[in-house]
Amino acid sequence: MIWLHALWVFLAGMLQPVQSGMNAELSRHAAAPLTAATWNMLLGFVVVALICVFAGAPVPGVNLLRVAPVWSLWGGLCGAIIVFTMLFNAPVLGAVLLLSCFLLGQLTSSSILDQFGLMGFPQRSISDQRLVGLVLVVAGVILLLRAR
Repeated sequence: MIWLHALWVFLAGMLQPVQSGMNAELSRHAAAPLTAATWNMLLGFVVVALICVFAGAPVPGVNLLRVAPVWSLWGGLCGAIIVFTMLFNAPVLGAVLLLSCFLLGQLTSSSILDQFGLMGFPQRSISDQRLVGLVLVVAGVILLLRAR
């Protein structure tokens, strides 16, 4: 079962460079990168709202704003920053460097969250293997930067 979850995440990860390319192309045709980011987020909202309707999920109400921790409501801001960052930098860095830097950021942040059990993640100490993996990704990013 865990392999199915891993495969699902892997396939979603494969969409990231595709999405970045699509967003960068949209940005070239939009008045500004922020215009492209706005359309991206708007379409994402519509798709998720439709999925909620068809799945029978309850419509989010204002009560959620009262019961959820304040920090948990900022996920949309993170998504908007990520979309804008990727579409703005994709033409400059190219797909491999863009996603390598992004992956390094994800792994660094994830390691900190796991190490200290932050934001609802269970505490998992950084093992020697994880540390070596991070160092290898850093080395990969450095090699890609130098190749430019």
